[in-house]
Amino acid sequence: MIKGIYHAARSLETQNKNMERIANNLANLNTIGYKREGMFIQILNQLGGPQIKSPVDLTQGEVFETKNPLDIAIVGVGLFVVKTDKGYECIRNGNFQISPEGFLVDKEGRKVIGKNGEINLSEYKLDENNLLSISRNGEIKVGENSVDTLVIAKLDEDKYDYRKEGLNFDSISDIEELAEESEYQLLQGYLEESNVNPIQEMENMIRVSKDYESSYKMVITLDESLQKSVEIGKI
Repeated sequence: MIKGIYHAARSLETQNKNMERIANNLANLNTIGYKREGMFIQILNQLGGPQIKSPVDLTQGEVFETKNPLDIAIVGVGLFVVKTDKGYECIRNGNFQISPEGFLVDKEGRKVIGKNGEINLSEYKLDENNLLSISRNGEIKVGENSVDTLVIAKLDEDKYDYRKEGLNFDSISDIEELAEESEYQLLQGYLEESNVNPIQEMENMIRVSKDYESSYKMVITLDESLQKSVEIGKI
């Protein structure tokens, strides 16, 4: 009976976390490149203890045209890489800009990484005669001058815990694998929408609410039964 109460309580915890994830998904419905967080699932680690894990849904979001040459959408596998104070971070949001110092950066001012390192455009004059172009494999050119090629990282789902913090994936110290060119293509002048489906999230919310209610009733029922057993034992 006590084990039943424990499992029901764990179910309540899981459903609480599921509701948090659903709320977060809905809050990021219009966030560029956002990947929805899946429902929490209970797994067992090597020590046999219960853990709760939330996968990230990496399915492709819809792409839309912006006509901004600094906007880039990834179609297929892969993530852009930006430099942070902690190392490197992999992101899907390709809404880039040029910093006052001439570096290609994301909206938070973090430098975008190319195969030669930080991408510096300061020595190139960008005008109607020297347009910035980005090919489908990530090569950046100004006019006829090749500047660099964007690094497109590939994270192994078996090695990395796909938690979400705000808009991006957790920082990693090193990039272990790069996506093959056959696995992706970059679209200049486009951005990728969030892959959150609001109807699906609302359906999930209803289901989670029902599961929570069922688990709560089970806890109350088992607790009342336990109390009766204790009272009988005192007679």
